[in-house]
Amino acid sequence: MNSLLDHPIPTLPPPPKRKRRAGPVRLPQWSRRTYRLIGATVVTLFMFGMWLFYFSSVFALDSLVVEGVRTVAPAEVGAIADLGAGTPLARVNATDVAARVMGIPAVSSAQVTRRWPNTVVIQVVERDAVAAVPDGDQFATIDASGFPYIASKKQPKGLPMVAAAEGGPRSATISVAASLPPELRAKTQTVAALDPSSVVLTTNDGVTVMWGPSEDNAVKAQILAALLKKTDDKWIDLRLPTTPTSAQSSPKPAPLPTPEPTPIPATTDGTGEPPTGAEVPVLPGVVPSTIGPIPQ
Repeated sequence: MNSLLDHPIPTLPPPPKRKRRAGPVRLPQWSRRTYRLIGATVVTLFMFGMWLFYFSSVFALDSLVVEGVRTVAPAEVGAIADLGAGTPLARVNATDVAARVMGIPAVSSAQVTRRWPNTVVIQVVERDAVAAVPDGDQFATIDASGFPYIASKKQPKGLPMVAAAEGGPRSATISVAASLPPELRAKTQTVAALDPSSVVLTTNDGVTVMWGPSEDNAVKAQILAALLKKTDDKWIDLRLPTTPTSAQSSPKPAPLPTPEPTPIPATTDGTGEPPTGAEVPVLPGVVPSTIGPIPQ
């Protein structure tokens, strides 16, 4: 009789080993000496950059460019900008330089930029002269904002004279003068106004222009330029630009009719009162009535 020992049980292969999950990659730890070396390198580079831009002559100013000037001399801009040659560009305060340049009366605005490595550019916008105003025994040239920036003993040529009181009338006249194109402005002698709604222009040829309020100025200026070329009339009305009119002289309105006095009947008793039973003269807006005898 066979037993189980005569038939040995086959052994199974061992189970495969489990793979370990990959953990985070650990970088090699730096030593304190390495950190100190990196920190020292960063500080050194920073200090070198500060010296290079703020104290060395590598990026020092050696040229100044002034752009946009028409009447102001570039040398005047450079003098008031006060930029010494050799100043590092990084130490140039653009805001302060622009403020100093705007101290020139004829300069409306200024912009300062650095052009690396060695140049500073100053862009200037000058004021545009639109009219002149009397200033004591002198004449002041003003821009579109009414700012007087040039004083002269003689009236400036090519600019109309403003004749209006301070406030609304003067603001209206300056606005009209600023809206005129240069060729039309040069032909205008005066721009006057008693109030903001009654601006009147006078040309060098003696033409009176009823401008009216300071409205639709660009349209009125175009119409005026066209009429001055086509007509020899000495009176132009632009108060309604949709229907402009012109004439040889200013049309004068007909005088208003004078009402005839209503006769008052003479009194007989010398008291100034109408006699008893007399009719009161009929006046406009008064209901006629009859004064009768006063009852006793």
